[in-house]
Amino acid sequence: NLITMNYLCTLFKGIDEKISVNLNNSEFNSDQFSSLNNFCPFLDDGKQQKCNNYEEIVISAFITFLALFKSNDAEVDAVEDDKLAEYAILWLCYKLNQNAKNKFLNINEIYNNYIKSIEKYINGLDGVETFNSCMDIINKKQYLMSMDIKIASNIYKAFEKLCKLYTECNEKNNDYPSCSKDASEFVENFEKLNGNSDITGNNSYSQILYTLSTDYNNFKNVWAKKCIQCTDLPTLPKIKMPPGLSIASKLITALSIFAIPVFLGIAYKYSLFGFDKRLKRIHSREKLKKIKKKMNQYI
Repeated sequence: NLITMNYLCTLFKGIDEKISVNLNNSEFNSDQFSSLNNFCPFLDDGKQQKCNNYEEIVISAFITFLALFKSNDAEVDAVEDDKLAEYAILWLCYKLNQNAKNKFLNINEIYNNYIKSIEKYINGLDGVETFNSCMDIINKKQYLMSMDIKIASNIYKAFEKLCKLYTECNEKNNDYPSCSKDASEFVENFEKLNGNSDITGNNSYSQILYTLSTDYNNFKNVWAKKCIQCTDLPTLPKIKMPPGLSIASKLITALSIFAIPVFLGIAYKYSLFGFDKRLKRIHSREKLKKIKKKMNQYI
């Protein structure tokens, strides 16, 4: 199954608006985010589970993203899971960077100081298989683990602009007068990232630029046809190759940029019903009803 960018962006937007920086940690209550606190730290030797601050609920939401979208159905799903992991990591960096008191510098620190601490307790729960699948996704993204959170946060802002294109242009609204303007803003933002040697000189950041490039080209060549005013959209510049990138990697990346996934005719698979089916892999039926009720507020 393919995860459409439209659906993915809608989810990110909903959660992003719901979770805001709370500098007064003494008043922070993770019960406000009952559908996102499934991977909060365990207290009292595993007897209680609770997120006590902004950082903890954001990290828990990050793992929840991966758990919800993890799929083992077909080989193509691995590609979508791979892309989701990149965007989810960008989102995590962006949300953490919003907090001036953020203490993490990169994903490695989060993994070593937070995720590993809950792993031993998760292993005794029903959701261990899903959690381990999430860890597999993260472990396959080792090249992203050392990314600077501030730089990754800036790349996420480009992703937000790309998401606006996908969410504004859809079956329900084919009138998108600012399509060309919004596309130009994304391209302008992308060009700034592509002109930053700190980004193009790093294989990790460059790989994400390729993913963004692929999804923009998919929008331009396929998704934009849904909207009558999404025509003559600007073209992205060639991505600057980081030094030392192998020829084989270049060829693989080039092929991926021109691979256009089939978006049409699959919307039903990513309806809320399909979303709930993934939730069932994590929690019992009783808890699922509560999660579903909360998630309806975000999407």
